[in-house]
Amino acid sequence: MTNNSSVEKPKDLVVTPPPQITGTMSKNRIMTYTFAALMAITIITAILWWPAMTPHPDLDYLGLTGFIAMPLGAILLLNALIAVGVAVISDLIIGKAAADSEVNTMSAAVFGLIVALSYSIGVPMMAMGEMMPISTLCAPGCFIYVALISFIGLVVFKKLQSSLIGRKLVNPAATAKLLVLLPFLTSTFIVKEHWASLDAGGIGMPKLASNLVTEYMGTSWTFADSLKGCYGLPGAADPGGMNSLMLLTKFHGWPGGASSIAVIIIGAILIFLLRDYFKWRITATYLGSVAVMSAVMFGIYGGDLMTRLLFGLFVGSSIFLAFFMATDPASTPYSRTGQIIFGIGLGVLTVLIQTYMNFFGGALLALVIMNLTVPLLDRIRIHKPFGR
Repeated sequence: MTNNSSVEKPKDLVVTPPPQITGTMSKNRIMTYTFAALMAITIITAILWWPAMTPHPDLDYLGLTGFIAMPLGAILLLNALIAVGVAVISDLIIGKAAADSEVNTMSAAVFGLIVALSYSIGVPMMAMGEMMPISTLCAPGCFIYVALISFIGLVVFKKLQSSLIGRKLVNPAATAKLLVLLPFLTSTFIVKEHWASLDAGGIGMPKLASNLVTEYMGTSWTFADSLKGCYGLPGAADPGGMNSLMLLTKFHGWPGGASSIAVIIIGAILIFLLRDYFKWRITATYLGSVAVMSAVMFGIYGGDLMTRLLFGLFVGSSIFLAFFMATDPASTPYSRTGQIIFGIGLGVLTVLIQTYMNFFGGALLALVIMNLTVPLLDRIRIHKPFGR
């Protein structure tokens, strides 16, 4: 006797594993909207950064040689062109060479823009001696690193990772950047010279694990003063106040976070257009937990709460990552509860890394660490599928 319950019937509903995008909003349309949003940020940043020449003539005391003096905005546009070109061409070649690899030009273009917008460029006025590898921040050196990150990220962490593991375990752009810049670990990621004395080749910047004030040439030097020297317009007589600096225009660091207001407005529009597909819970809980952790650090060390909040929330890496990298659909949790936990963990780790590892771009490392927890988070409150 045959067990009819095991036989598939024509009207049986078959459900394939997530993530699935159905209805009128296709994957290609989502990528098109995201590309438009990222391109808008690229153009806005290029316009804002055009007055900044890199390297700036005021930095002649560094004895810089072998660099091409260009407007910072022009460097960004060339970085974007290189990163997108490398990603799209690599995607096309892999798609033609491997039968099981889908060619997705728009997705590759989005990836390339994220690489360009998350790559720090521009030499801050506070740069001294060998404090940082300036060759990575200016033309033509930055072009080489952006191309490497785009190629390695797309081939190894976007295509090969999905093929071997079946999913993207870590964010491709973030992981590739960490890998390519690993040789500069102590000078780019953990810039201890920021806090070293002048005699030791540093600038005596106040540590985040302090009350944000130190003595500099017999006067009090605050963390806010250091941020102005880092993100202010090179050569400008007045770098402006902290509010305008962190919210409107920063002239160094991640181009994607140069204008926090622009990112928030464009990100909010994208969330509205993709409201059923955008993982906004990660963005909200990440920013909320960063604010709470900044307040906790203020409670522990004292200092200026507003400076901690402005830095934690609106430093370029944090605000751009919150909207356009931490919400990556393939390397973040599927369930709502998992997304909330992911966002909270990301915010907590970001502040801890910034405070105790002295790594301003702590959000990048925190993202890769939290990506590794996603398989566990996906087991939390995932609804039991219906059908077969």
